[in-house]
Amino acid sequence: MVLAKTEEVKSMDHAVSLGKEIERVEAALKAMKAELKAFVDVNGSVDTGDVIWDYSISASWSFNEEGLKELAQNMVLEGVNPWKVLNITASNLKKLGWNDTVVAKMGEKKETRRFSSRKK
Repeated sequence: MVLAKTEEVKSMDHAVSLGKEIERVEAALKAMKAELKAFVDVNGSVDTGDVIWDYSISASWSFNEEGLKELAQNMVLEGVNPWKVLNITASNLKKLGWNDTVVAKMGEKKETRRFSSRKK
């Protein structure tokens, strides 16, 4: 199934109806994925010819303070600069409670513009 190209949005009314249609399609997609997931849970992977629908494993690591220290020390011993590999996440930086002025003295802010919807 190929979706037809929509015409250029030239009015607020058209933009609102297009937004509502996107919400409807995304809700239908979510429901269809839930149904397919339930099928895969019982019957195993589904091969559509182009795509295989199944679970994949994603692994991540978490380190306590001592483990993180050991990790950094081992990097140094191997000639790797830990500061080139380790970074501070935005959420952890936020926990420090420092404003942008303070942080800007130590680093460079990168902002990404992302188009999405959000609940009111």
